Amino acid sequence: MRTIVARLCMSEDGIVDKPEQWLRSPGLALDQLLTGTETVVLGRKTFEQYAGSLAGLDQARKLVIASRPVGARPYAEVLQGDPRRVLTALKEVPGADLHVVGSLTLIRSMLRWRLIDEVSLLIHPVAAGRGTLLDRRTLRLISMCARDGGVLEASYRMHYAATAASNSVDSAGRWGGTRSRNTVARTPRPAARTHA
Repeated sequence: MRTIVARLCMSEDGIVDKPEQWLRSPGLALDQLLTGTETVVLGRKTFEQYAGSLAGLDQARKLVIASRPVGARPYAEVLQGDPRRVLTALKEVPGADLHVVGSLTLIRSMLRWRLIDEVSLLIHPVAAGRGTLLDRRTLRLISMCARDGGVLEASYRMHYAATAASNSVDSAGRWGGTRSRNTVARTPRPAARTHA
């Protein structure tokens, strides 16, 4: 069974959508997310926005989840039909890991369907201020490393609850692990101290 990894850029205040609004060079950041990927799963909007401009997408196999036609590109395949069934079947086929890059709407759906196994975040030292927050309560940190420019790369393993949330409860599972907020709360936190 393949592992499906969601790869996202995140601001220091937890925002994971519209990196083009809070990063100076979102294309470069997305290229970093693509490093080492053989097969990339993209939503239609992300594919149409970045397919022609990201060097990392040139040689990768691109699987596009779209309900309407998209422009043809080399190494790109449009997957039609029920996305949940298509992605579940893809996960069962032996092969390299599948990386879902930057397609937040698709990632939210896949979290709801419990198809995401890992989440990889590039956490940038930028405050976005508003947008969609990633709820990390269901994530278990497995690795973290520093990159150039103060960027942290953090990898998490998904930890789904044993039972599904009730429809009457607004839970992280119901909303696919993200929530929107007009502004991010800015409460001062004490600095972490270390003792020698």
